[in-house]
Amino acid sequence: MNAPEMTLTGMASIAMLALGLIAAPPTSAQQSTATIDRYVAHVSTVPANAGETVGLFVREKLSTDLQKELRSGQSSSAGAVLFVHGSLASSIPVFDLPHKDYSWMTRLAETGFDTFAMEHSGFGWSARPAMDDPCNLGPEDQAIVTPNPLSASCEPSYAYSLTNSQSDWDEIDTVVDYIRALRGVERVSLVGWSRGGPRTAGYAARHPEKVDKLVLLAPAYTPEAPSAAPRHLPEPGFPMRIMTREMYTQDRWHAGVACDAQVEPGVEPVVWETIMDVDRLGATWGPADGVMRVSNSPAWGWNREYAGRVEAPTLILVGEQDFIFEAAEPLYSDLTGAQSKYLINMECATHYAFWENFHYTRMQDAAIEWLTTGKYQGQSEGISRFEVSRN
Repeated sequence: MNAPEMTLTGMASIAMLALGLIAAPPTSAQQSTATIDRYVAHVSTVPANAGETVGLFVREKLSTDLQKELRSGQSSSAGAVLFVHGSLASSIPVFDLPHKDYSWMTRLAETGFDTFAMEHSGFGWSARPAMDDPCNLGPEDQAIVTPNPLSASCEPSYAYSLTNSQSDWDEIDTVVDYIRALRGVERVSLVGWSRGGPRTAGYAARHPEKVDKLVLLAPAYTPEAPSAAPRHLPEPGFPMRIMTREMYTQDRWHAGVACDAQVEPGVEPVVWETIMDVDRLGATWGPADGVMRVSNSPAWGWNREYAGRVEAPTLILVGEQDFIFEAAEPLYSDLTGAQSKYLINMECATHYAFWENFHYTRMQDAAIEWLTTGKYQGQSEGISRFEVSRN
């Protein structure tokens, strides 16, 4: 996969950026879909580069039949869906993993949806202000990248957190408005994972007129979290942190796996390879496998108050081995204003269930039904469980 290239010089380039077509042909394994990678112009509200026009990386995947219909002036009857990542891995490895039928974007595109996945500032191929300087890591992370590329510890050139909840919501708003204008739709459905839960649902609470339906995968949630931003932003600290392959795939992911055959042997190498593919600089730092760079970001504005403001039909899926499993039912209860809501607990599933063997296709099926009807198995409200077949 080749990294998209972006230049910004003058208003003409910004206009071209907003149009943003970087087309990729369908692969042999995905003949029925087409992929378009683009950068969407955005005036940054990230403190480190506030006011600058930056490019937010957005991937679109749609069926070739729908692509032809759109070119002839028709619209997608299934609608548009935007995928939003969490606080570590970005959207491409999570929602468009190039392994067998694990790609959510491909599956939904084949069903007729016009799918988009965005990467926030500090992630993937989007802008990463202050993140190319390894001195902007904390002391423990600096030790990981010494002697490569650091020869000794150093003081940060930017000693603050990078992004925040408001800058995340601003970026979603830009991409949602771009999709609405591009495809002539009033509302866009959102799918968020982990920290992408507060990003998408927090956005839906603030912009109900722009959101059709919500699917939340293992969403972070604290009912008593603060509603307002900290008094002083950016907060002192470091703009980024890093994770090695062992820290991420073993300590965070596989350490939670408790069932036999829960993870297919060939998945983890593809996951890390894809993460490194969207972080070409991080791939050269630290150990031979590289490191994943992610932004540090204070959060607020996603709590009981704002959960109650969500109007969109909301589906929650969470694994019973997930470290945030206990947050799902309180969130379900607090969605008092949602037109419909449903919670699915999943046996033998961690925080990374979309990369795990037992339920990833069932999750995709449930999401497709929800995004189509706002119901799960015909029900507009309820709690159920995905169990593992042991035949």
